[in-house]
Amino acid sequence: MRLRPEQLGKHLSATLLPVYLVAGDEPLQQGELIDDLRRAARDQGFDERQRFSSDTGIDWNALLNESQSMSLFGGRRILELVLNDKRPDKTGSQILRDVLAGLKGGASSDTLLLIRCSRLDRRKDWNSAWVKAVDEMGAVIEVWPVEGKGLRNWLQERLTSRGLRANEDALALLIERSEGNLLAAAQEVDKLALLVENGQVGPEDVQQAVGDSSRYSPFDLTEATAQGDSQRVMHIIQTLRAEGVEPPVLLWALSRDIRLLDGMLGGGPPPRLPPQRVRAMQNQAQRLNPQQLRIAQACAIRADQCVKGMAKGDPWKHITSLALRLAGHPLPRSMER
Repeated sequence: MRLRPEQLGKHLSATLLPVYLVAGDEPLQQGELIDDLRRAARDQGFDERQRFSSDTGIDWNALLNESQSMSLFGGRRILELVLNDKRPDKTGSQILRDVLAGLKGGASSDTLLLIRCSRLDRRKDWNSAWVKAVDEMGAVIEVWPVEGKGLRNWLQERLTSRGLRANEDALALLIERSEGNLLAAAQEVDKLALLVENGQVGPEDVQQAVGDSSRYSPFDLTEATAQGDSQRVMHIIQTLRAEGVEPPVLLWALSRDIRLLDGMLGGGPPPRLPPQRVRAMQNQAQRLNPQQLRIAQACAIRADQCVKGMAKGDPWKHITSLALRLAGHPLPRSMER
């Protein structure tokens, strides 16, 4: 049978099959599913575990002998087969099918087989005899990279599971900083769970969690633009660039300020920021008129197109130009091109 990752919890609450194959190239999801399977097996008395890995070379005959022998301590045990990118050869495939045939299955079996491998190829792997045997006798679970809206939903669920709530700006920054890496995102969520006391996560909290190693943060840049300090703006951008901060992170912070300034110039309420930051942005809003803000928005769009490879140009040059414009010190037009 085939299971989706989100179905495993309900499945394990009802039964435990003799064999599971967890396949995919996303390590966090794959590792957590394996952990869930181990935990469910332990709850049913599978206290021993023996591992066979392609990293050290798999002795297929040893796997077969182990599956047919009694547990050393007379208990129930898990046999873990870690294939990674490797696949069983002809001999390995036959032995693996022999192992599966020897498993009695259900609660009466004293051996559980867990197989872990990279993404299954639709034509080669799914047509192989060993995968078909696993599919018939146990369960195959495939994990896939989480992207786009799925990544946002995954992050929200992860935050909720840690007792946290994040606004849209915080979510956007988390996505930007983790670059779609679920393991990195999960680590940042765990940091936030330790840092945030009231459960409400804002972008400043995210920056504190992910930017501890940096001398400056994107929020230092937006503070400098709000204060109109062009020299500090240039220095912070140069430092962040040297430290390896990616342009999209800075562009996100500057674009966020443009949205806040647009609301302030339109007569909206002050943004929900620390009082000192609000005062600085109020002064910034007084320095900028609506036309200047429209130009800044156009600069942000150009920078975004360069970052995404949709337009020619140096993203850092456009970000610098945008930051200086928000600081009230725009570059000459000839230097902005």
